[in-house]
Amino acid sequence: MSHWKSQLSALLTECERTPQSRLRTLRSDALHVFVITSFAIAQPIYDRLGQRFSFLTDQNIPNLAVWILVFTLSIGLPLSVVALEIVAQSFSRIARDVVHSIVVFVLLILSSLFLLVRLDMIPGILLLGLAIAAASVGTWRYFESPRVRASTTMAAPGIALFPILFLSQFLAAQVEIGPAAQRSPQWRPVPVVFLVFDEFCGSSIMTTEREIDAERFPNFAALARHATWFRNASSVNPNTDQAVPAILSGRLPNLHYQPGTRDLPQNLFSVLHQAGDYDVAAFEPVTNLAPRDLNASVKVHESRSLWNQTATLFETLSTVYLFQVAPIEFRSQLPLIPRTWFGMRDSSLIDRQLRRGVFSYGWNDQRDEQFQHFLECLDATSDSTLFFGHFLLPHVPWCYLPSGRHYLSDSNLWQLCVDNGNETANEPIATQNQQRYLLQIMYVDNLIGKLLARLKETDLLDRCLLIVTADHGTSFHVGQPRRYFTSGNEEDILSVPLFIKFPNQTEGQISDRLVESVDLLPTVADVLGMTLEGLSDGRSVLDTTQPERQFVRSSSAYKVRTFAPNLIQTSTAPAEIQRRFGVSSDHQALFRIGPIPGLIGRSMATLKQTTSLPIELRLTRFGDTVDENPQTNIPCYFEGSVLLPVNFRTPIVLAVVINGTVHAVTQTIQDGELGNHWSAMVPEWAFHLGKNDVRFFVVTGSEWELTPCVAVAEKPDRDKPSDEKAQQR
Repeated sequence: MSHWKSQLSALLTECERTPQSRLRTLRSDALHVFVITSFAIAQPIYDRLGQRFSFLTDQNIPNLAVWILVFTLSIGLPLSVVALEIVAQSFSRIARDVVHSIVVFVLLILSSLFLLVRLDMIPGILLLGLAIAAASVGTWRYFESPRVRASTTMAAPGIALFPILFLSQFLAAQVEIGPAAQRSPQWRPVPVVFLVFDEFCGSSIMTTEREIDAERFPNFAALARHATWFRNASSVNPNTDQAVPAILSGRLPNLHYQPGTRDLPQNLFSVLHQAGDYDVAAFEPVTNLAPRDLNASVKVHESRSLWNQTATLFETLSTVYLFQVAPIEFRSQLPLIPRTWFGMRDSSLIDRQLRRGVFSYGWNDQRDEQFQHFLECLDATSDSTLFFGHFLLPHVPWCYLPSGRHYLSDSNLWQLCVDNGNETANEPIATQNQQRYLLQIMYVDNLIGKLLARLKETDLLDRCLLIVTADHGTSFHVGQPRRYFTSGNEEDILSVPLFIKFPNQTEGQISDRLVESVDLLPTVADVLGMTLEGLSDGRSVLDTTQPERQFVRSSSAYKVRTFAPNLIQTSTAPAEIQRRFGVSSDHQALFRIGPIPGLIGRSMATLKQTTSLPIELRLTRFGDTVDENPQTNIPCYFEGSVLLPVNFRTPIVLAVVINGTVHAVTQTIQDGELGNHWSAMVPEWAFHLGKNDVRFFVVTGSEWELTPCVAVAEKPDRDKPSDEKAQQR
């Protein structure tokens, strides 16, 4: 090491003594173009693509297209710049110097922006100015200092090192490793029906006595009468792309990226499909663990030409790169990163007539139709069949009513009632969001009813192994994050529903065992009589030979955390729901919320009306017409803001009156970003078919006087996502 340092020092000293004319040659300039391009463009793109190899799988990008990408970034792009400098050299040395100066300056701007955009608290125009200033100084030093140019030369190994490291990672990801499982002498195949819901707190369907709330969720109660309900079940990660692979593999998450089949070769699909010779009907909208050769959409991708597939790769990565170097304020002017980059699949590629295979729907594309397709796949089949479905319900966006009809369309925009991005900033916001969440759970309960009916119809219910669970929970405690751990919400984010109906089980049971989501694959293997030879962090729920767990585990920030064994039982979610929405036997109580709940249900004719100066509202979510077509939305969700008066110190209380009856009372959120925003949810039964009379009133005084509002309806103004974070799940 000391010898290398002395050699480098000698080289740099010689550079300082050597005239610049001897150092500035076309050959050295060309080498420096390759070096700076590698650091400014090639390596950032390799790094991002290396974190999302699943994009290549989803789009079936061939290996040749990846090799073309590497050649273009590491050789083609810098070589084209060098060719330009050679052309300039044919005119004069000054022309080449000018071209080389511009190239170095632009590449240094990109490098500076790549680092500076992480300072998102600094205005974008200032970041751009800082990048230009840094690039100006860097370019000046590059031309003035032989030491800087010599350092650039010393970085030349990166030209080859970056693509080699990327390709080695890429090729390693292509290696398929067989499942570590085999049949045991107790092999007894049965149909496996495995459902994973998403963002579903298990405590949300409980009463304060920790029983299933059969009034609001009758179909979950019916399921519990046939199955074993593990009411202390817990998730091992609060993020879908880590929690679902943990369920499928029985391994605690330990990666900073979404795992694939190479990372988790022993998983539900590989074990049953290969070792168990199981046929598969799998709905996998987020993860990539199902056998690739069964993917129903791969054949469509394979029909595309190499040129088309390569163009898709270049177009996507160029957009991703622009987002990496553009300040946040400027990203709204960029083309959107394709949804497929984030694992949001193209549902149009799926043949709805198929009943077997892997169906990679877009996770939020018509989730009701995805579930219907899953039900259609259930049939009176042989014992060796796996039906797996991961459905992002009751996950946001909240848009389903208990009946199954929409009040908003499925989309990749959350459309939450938020205060500066905090869905639980205060009691009104937390209550409104939890109301919509519960309505969507009631829709999931509707789906469970359809599932049970279909299983009975196909004679699967008695003989199948049925598992219904979720990847992680969620929380609506005021001031606590909805999805990320704090000391005040861990019990709700860890809590997940878990129902297991074993083959031929006829009576329901309740278990308080500490069961984790990593226990499900070992349980499936145990029921089928299979031996898992690979490592597992879980154990079968039927295994009584091991002592009870003394703590609950979860992987957060890639570290395994432990929690008290009774943590799930301490959840206050059931009491919180009862406090906010009343007893579940009162079916209208879910809508009797807001600053004046006693006003809800009152006829407008029984209330005093005033002629005070009306308040002007802007309506961004509004509707008054109900179509009998079940595919059209019912306008149960209203949103808007107050235009006049502009300044007021206390929230304005608003009543939503439909066909002469008050069906919602809400209040404005005084927030600079939202601009006196308000929202309200009304019940489906408030409307009749056709056009309805929808009005808005300000409520004042102790006697609840109503002042009519002037309402201006307009299309919702939704900014497109400005960066990757806004486009992720």
